[in-house]
Amino acid sequence: MLKYLAQSPYLNFFSGIILFLTSGYETWKSFGEEAIGAHHGILIFSLVHIAKVVPEITQGLKEIEEADEMI
Repeated sequence: MLKYLAQSPYLNFFSGIILFLTSGYETWKSFGEEAIGAHHGILIFSLVHIAKVVPEITQGLKEIEEADEMI
């Protein structure tokens, strides 16, 4: 069960979105400062995380649409 949760594309997508929003807020708040913080790395990590699961989610949605057409 834990393996299923860890590999869930929807959970990974929503955690990526949450990371993106929170680190994006921190990055926006510190805009103009010349220091690089951890929130910059987390922002990049969240974008990679989201980009990794988008193809899986779109493939799943496409398969659901095809199944609906067959019925």
